[in-house]
Amino acid sequence: MLKRTLSSLLVLTLCLAPFPQASGATAKAGTSCTKLKTISIVKGKKFTCVKNGKKLVWDKGVLVKAAVTKPKPGSSTDLLVCPKVDSADLSGILQSRANALIGMSEKKGNECADSLKWEFRVGQRDSEMFATTKDYRFDRVTVVVMLGVITRVDVG
Repeated sequence: MLKRTLSSLLVLTLCLAPFPQASGATAKAGTSCTKLKTISIVKGKKFTCVKNGKKLVWDKGVLVKAAVTKPKPGSSTDLLVCPKVDSADLSGILQSRANALIGMSEKKGNECADSLKWEFRVGQRDSEMFATTKDYRFDRVTVVVMLGVITRVDVG
């Protein structure tokens, strides 16, 4: 009987206990943070962990403008050529072929992938990461875009 009462009490305590926030939680003005002077960029705002009395909290945040530079006509990004259609792509995109997208603008990379019948998705654009599925698709490329240029390509 005592054993049953103790286990019931333990379960009740665990159900009512507040759960701590995850350390990787999104920064939001006024919420607690874990390390002083840590910087987090969320939705175009740069938050800094500051000391407020005895507590560590995220500050109000400052708008961050990404320095987006458009490539000039005749620049090296115009010289990048989309690979020709290959029957090997029907059984799976080779990483070496997918890497041909690196250095292209997002628009040109998307057009190139469309012409090759590849699925194309953006996994990260500058500091914003997008939700992606973990399922492996041999006909899909996931790209990372920094300042309008593709910097990384993953197959699947």
